[in-house]
Amino acid sequence: MYEYLDHMSDVYIHVVSDSLEGLFADSAEATFEVMLNTKAVDSRKSIPVEIAAKDLEQLLYLWVDRLIYHFDADSFALRRADVSKVEVGEGARLSASLWGDDYDPAEHDQRTGVKAMTYSMMRINREGGMWHAYFVLDI
Repeated sequence: MYEYLDHMSDVYIHVVSDSLEGLFADSAEATFEVMLNTKAVDSRKSIPVEIAAKDLEQLLYLWVDRLIYHFDADSFALRRADVSKVEVGEGARLSASLWGDDYDPAEHDQRTGVKAMTYSMMRINREGGMWHAYFVLDI
């Protein structure tokens, strides 16, 4: 589950899930929903993703950055992200598959362009048995 919070000039996102895998999957959907209608995208292509980072915050940053990269460089429109594993210990690791198709602005309801992921206002915490992530997208 995610929601968009008030921000003066960019997109501020709050994601809530009962697992880290769900948190990262919903972060992907929230990011792409800024740019397009994910429900209008077919799952014709799959892109495997493996990311290693020093901590959860850097992992989230690198994850969203990779999503934006695939949109910009590969014209990849996301339908869903299947995050199979998020591990935290000596650093943090993520394994996932991105499902989607070639981006078509007319078919996928072109919305707002996202320039970059930021560390601004970013935080990830566990509260009441639920994981919460807050992050800002530069538009």
